[in-house]
Amino acid sequence: MKRSEQKPSPKCEGSKSNGPNRKQDAQENKRRPASAKSKPETKKTHEPSTSKQGKPTDKSEKQRSPVTPLIKKQPVECEKKKSPAQTANKKQADKCEKEKSSSTPVEKKHTDKNEKQKPAAKKSDKKQTEKSEKQKFPVTSLDKKPTDKCVKEKSQSTSLDKETAKDTAPVNTILKERLSGHQDKCKLSMEEVSPAARAINSFINEFIKELKEISSLNWSSFKSGSYYDKTKNCHPDEFDIMFYPILSVEVNFDDMKIPGFYKVKMVSPRVPELEHVLDKDRYILPDKFKKYVFGLFDRVLGPDGIRQGRRTKRKPTLNPCSPAYTVYYYAFPGKSPIDIDLVPSFYIDGWPPGKIARKINPSWISIDDVVNKAMISYDVVCKTCPEGGADKDLLFRLSFSRTEKMLVKHANSADKLNFKKNAFRFIKLCVQDLKDKHPRKVKKFCSYHIKQFMFTQYDTWPTRESEEVRIQRCLIGELIKTLSLETPTILNYIIINDNVIRYVPSDEIAVIVKGLQEKVKLLH
Repeated sequence: MKRSEQKPSPKCEGSKSNGPNRKQDAQENKRRPASAKSKPETKKTHEPSTSKQGKPTDKSEKQRSPVTPLIKKQPVECEKKKSPAQTANKKQADKCEKEKSSSTPVEKKHTDKNEKQKPAAKKSDKKQTEKSEKQKFPVTSLDKKPTDKCVKEKSQSTSLDKETAKDTAPVNTILKERLSGHQDKCKLSMEEVSPAARAINSFINEFIKELKEISSLNWSSFKSGSYYDKTKNCHPDEFDIMFYPILSVEVNFDDMKIPGFYKVKMVSPRVPELEHVLDKDRYILPDKFKKYVFGLFDRVLGPDGIRQGRRTKRKPTLNPCSPAYTVYYYAFPGKSPIDIDLVPSFYIDGWPPGKIARKINPSWISIDDVVNKAMISYDVVCKTCPEGGADKDLLFRLSFSRTEKMLVKHANSADKLNFKKNAFRFIKLCVQDLKDKHPRKVKKFCSYHIKQFMFTQYDTWPTRESEEVRIQRCLIGELIKTLSLETPTILNYIIINDNVIRYVPSDEIAVIVKGLQEKVKLLH
């Protein structure tokens, strides 16, 4: 072996005296003093571990480095993708950075594979998300567009309590006066209320009396509407009266294609007067029943009918789907007539199944037994179903007017602020102003829709003391957000999956949103 090939041997000098002059070195060590011997020995002992052996140690460490992270191979790879700078060893991190930047073909394949897997994962997540959203807001027969699932996620109203807490805009005396001024516009004049109430009560009593004389059925009535739940604005000039025969009928809930619309079967064994409005299976034909009862109403209010009939004029039917027979009642000479909706219906004991109507339990009503009494019955009315279907001509519309009347009437029972009904009336006034301003554009959006929206807001009503101005502007803000969705959705408070504004045209909703945006500016 050539001498030049033995050059690496000095690197191990001090651990073993290797080399060709071995004996000479031993003799020299013997001749040296003890102090001189110890000094070089100490130096030679520490040098290999610190400096000279540092290079072999680093080299060996590099060789062993792939073995050390074997257990953490997968996490390290993830760390490389996320942030190589977070690696403990700087050289290892630099190496990762070089490998990342150079991007070998193998790594590229892995990267491409991961990129292909990402969309699949998103798709899986989307399916899971849509599945969970269906559980929250099951899709109705009308809402089958892919985007509707996302819209329904947004349609759930934000907690009004949280929204009010986040509202840090100032509330000054001017804003309070503005709101108070609008509330004063809402108030009914007591000088008008009492005479109107007496006139309507007299009208209904005479109406029922005459109806029983010309019909063999036992008729009864129910007073519903904003006047009776104390949310009527401005003037007592609108009343809703339901008229129904005391008969036994049942609703067929087997067909759930259209939320809120179901077939009704006659259970009473023999009803000669209504045999012509039944099909062969004894299901009641709503259109035939409505026309027959409207004919009875014509006779009651005709020349040979009740005395008040001479002061009535039937309102032209603009919407054939409407279940109401509307008349203008000129109760007071020289004053505007009272608008009365006479609605044929059937009264039904009990409560629909849980898959049809939810059992309500509002925390905002504190009076004992009100909620239980609110769920003992419901009605069906002859509202024509706007959608097509094999049994479209047999479908009645569920009505929970009795329940809603009790809920609204006692809405302030657990409210320290005593503001729920005032807030409802204020929004109704805003929408009525828009109807007066745009009579040809705002036609279908009505107080019933606002009522369903308000019930949901009552569930998250602020529990802490707050200014009425702040609550009111947050309420209008929530309504604007709800109507501004791609598919505007106000869910029925009782009927499952029923979007009550699904038939309101989008251009009409756009006018309402724009008008409400102007209204809410008055409270900022």
